[in-house]
Amino acid sequence: MPAATGSTDVACEYDGVGVALDLAALAAFVVLLRYAAVLYANHLLATLSVDVDDDDLPAGTRGDNEGGRCGDSGLDDAAIARLPCFVSPGAAAAECAVCLGAVEEGETARGLPCCTHAFHARCVDAWLRLRPTCPACRATCR
Repeated sequence: MPAATGSTDVACEYDGVGVALDLAALAAFVVLLRYAAVLYANHLLATLSVDVDDDDLPAGTRGDNEGGRCGDSGLDDAAIARLPCFVSPGAAAAECAVCLGAVEEGETARGLPCCTHAFHARCVDAWLRLRPTCPACRATCR
């Protein structure tokens, strides 16, 4: 075939900005791929972990509901209901370590028998459902 007049050779050249953008896109893709791989690996470890046989464990470390505890998380509602409640006399305005507000006169407060700290009943009830420790000193409540 005859060559067309005025044809030029087209060379594919990158300018500096194009190369930098391509490298930045590739780096971002690699970082996201690595992040996804770590998340997936953590998911696999959490779901495929081997459970130990509860019969071989000592009595205090089983996963059953011993001592009013709900698994390893917090106290169940029955254990929380057994904790003493009182109406604050208001003589000494104590601070609730959960909400950081003052326990004022006439408010319902709950005292923890493990350490004698007192808090708003609604605040410490929510706390104890999540973890079985005192919000102030971390003493274990059973």
